[in-house]
Formats: sequence, structure tokens, C-alpha cells
Amino acid sequence: MEEEISLREIIETMLDGKWIIAGVTAVAVAISAVFSFFVIDPTYKASSTMMVNHINQTETTFNEYLEGVMTPQVYVEKLKSPELLSRVIDKENLDPEVWTVSSLQQKLQIENKENTNLITISMEGKDPEQLASIINTVVAESKTLTAEQVHTQLQALMTEYEEKMTEEQKNLDAAIAEYNQLKADAGLPALILFQQTASGSQYIMEANQELLDELRNLDKEKQVQFEQINTKINKLTQLYNSYYTKYEEARSISSAELIQNKVETIAEAFPPQNPVGPNKMLNIAIAVVLGLMAGTGYVFLRSYWKNTEPVNEPSVGV
Repeated sequence: MEEEISLREIIETMLDGKWIIAGVTAVAVAISAVFSFFVIDPTYKASSTMMVNHINQTETTFNEYLEGVMTPQVYVEKLKSPELLSRVIDKENLDPEVWTVSSLQQKLQIENKENTNLITISMEGKDPEQLASIINTVVAESKTLTAEQVHTQLQALMTEYEEKMTEEQKNLDAAIAEYNQLKADAGLPALILFQQTASGSQYIMEANQELLDELRNLDKEKQVQFEQINTKINKLTQLYNSYYTKYEEARSISSAELIQNKVETIAEAFPPQNPVGPNKMLNIAIAVVLGLMAGTGYVFLRSYWKNTEPVNEPSVGV
């Protein structure tokens, strides 16, 4: 019975204050609508999609290096790097007091979809034109920066291979001089065993039948000496030619073209036409709920206050 009476009192209290509840809700909805439609600036979102490809060229030492360091996961970190974002801020002439590397890192949303080589770059803001421009600059500058880094690596490799070629050239010249000395002592024919190719860099061995016949007539000790120096020269020649091949590979690669083939822009960012925020209907729905809660709370508080007013007791005369 007490529960029945309490429920009845609750309903009666709400009915008595229905206009207050409705009024508070209406005010909350009106405030939310004014802010959502007229006060809060609309928020836009622009995005771009990139794809990090596998290299479809003949496998080389440098291509294997690229496949290892140019994965989608690594490229995501490159897109967040301070070096790249600093270049974007300068390229876009952004206000350095408003746009810092840290703030740009926070605003850029970069996602690599799991088990794919796709990278999505998006950003939200008030200016749709600026959003699209910043994202496209991030994409373009990331390719430029990567190409520069690749070019630096190529130059370092070429320098390394040149040094190794120079070193092996000295070793090869010394081995050939040793052979020539052996040739003079043993009375070997004055034939050129090594000759530069048309490129002027690699070496090949010349051995005709006449030379082979004369070598067979040498005594065993001289033949052993010749075989030893011949083996040494062959190994040095192969080593030299190996460095030369790697040098030519590095020299023939265009870093810009390589990165263009490696990193492809699937969809450029365009200025968005429709805002993504504020969510006006959601804001109004929240305002309705809050208005009902606030109005109902006020009605019950008012009822409680009235029903618990202190009773003034009459004074007793003496």
C-alpha cells in the first residue's frame, strides 16, 4: 500500500510540474539548437589514401634494402616524423604560433589498415580548403623526403663501392705484377691474361690454346706456382667485378622514380563539402534528455521543499 501511495505521489508530483518540466526541456533544446546551428563553427574532414607497393624490378641489393625499410608500418612513422611535418608547415606557410609540429601530429590521423599496404591520412578542421592542401602536401613532401634519403643512401653506397673497387684494383695490379714476374722467370709467353672490357671497368681473362700448350710444358713446381697466382687473380677479378656490378646498379637507379613506383597515391584529398560536426540532431537529443532530467529534478525538489516547511508553534504566555 505504501509503494502504491508513493508511486501515486510521484505521478501526481510530475503532473503538477509538467509545465515546468516542459519549459526547462524547451529551453535546453532551444539553447542546443542555437549553438549547433548558429554558434558552433562546422567541422570538416578531408582524407587521402596511399599504397606502398612491392618493387616489381629485378632484385638488387638496394631493392632488398628498400623492401626492408619501406614497409607500410615504417612509412606511417615517417609520415609522423618532425622532419617531414616541419617541411609541411614551411611549405604551407602556416602560422608557427598556431601550427607546431606537435599540434600537427595530434591533428593528423594516420592509419594502416591491418594486413594491407594501404595508408589513410585524414584530418578534421574548420577550413576545408586548408585541410585538403595540408594533407596533399604531407603526401607529396613524404615522397620528396624519402627520395632525398634514398638518394643519400645511393651516394653512400656508390662511394663505398668506389673505395672497394680502388682497393681491389690495387690488389689485382699487384697480383698481375706477381704473375708477370713469374712469367719472366719461367719463360712464359708474353701474352696479356687480363684485358679491360669495352666499359673500361670490368676485367676478363684471355687464355688461348697456344698459352695452354706452353703451360703444360712447364715443370711441376712452375705449374703449381702458376695455378696459385692464377687462382688468386681469378678471385680478385670476381671480387672487383662484383663491386663494379653493385656500383652500376646504384648509379642506374633514379631515386625519385623508384619512390614514385614504390609509394602510390590512390586518392588525393579534396575540400569536403559536407561537415562532419557538430552533430546537430545528436546535440538536440542530448538536450531533450538533460532538459527532462533537470526539469523533473527541479519539480521533485520543489515538492520536497514545500512538504517539509517548518511549522511555527504558537507562543505560550506567562
